[in-house]
Amino acid sequence: MAEMNAVARFFVNTFGARRNRRRWRWIREHLALPPGASCLEIGPGNGSMAALLVEGLAPQRYLAMELDARQLSAAREYARKHPLEGSRGALSLERADMLHLPLPDRSIDAAFAFVALHHASPSHRDFSRVPDALAEIDRTLRPGGYLVYEEFVHKEKIRRWLDDHRFARVAVRQGWAREWVIARKPG
Repeated sequence: MAEMNAVARFFVNTFGARRNRRRWRWIREHLALPPGASCLEIGPGNGSMAALLVEGLAPQRYLAMELDARQLSAAREYARKHPLEGSRGALSLERADMLHLPLPDRSIDAAFAFVALHHASPSHRDFSRVPDALAEIDRTLRPGGYLVYEEFVHKEKIRRWLDDHRFARVAVRQGWAREWVIARKPG
């Protein structure tokens, strides 16, 4: 998985708040998790979306995994400055590669990846490792679990991968360049 460059890190950490609120409203309308859910977020950026999801969805466990040490530090700093109400202990920030998640098979109810899947490959336009990342997420999802993602590259290829693996698209929001998808694993 490739680390972000300084320009990408700046935009993710500076301008994400408004988009995160829109994402959260859309997710809230289309996703219901079971009580005691376990969630995974790939590439949490500065951690602000993770905080919204932990507070709003109230999972028992929310693992935010990031390979980029600088982004992980930014997420930890955000969590320190914005303590979660009523969900203490649910959020865990860990360093991990989306291609090798340190999680047991079928242990996650929902996986989130917001503009992160394309980072599986060495460059944004290279799709070669994205299927490996999707397969690793699939491995960790329980039957009936959800993959919630946003992407601006490889959109058709990711949808084709999901179709080939019998994921059902529960909700899709397409914008000018980005696509938000909630897909449910069979089972």
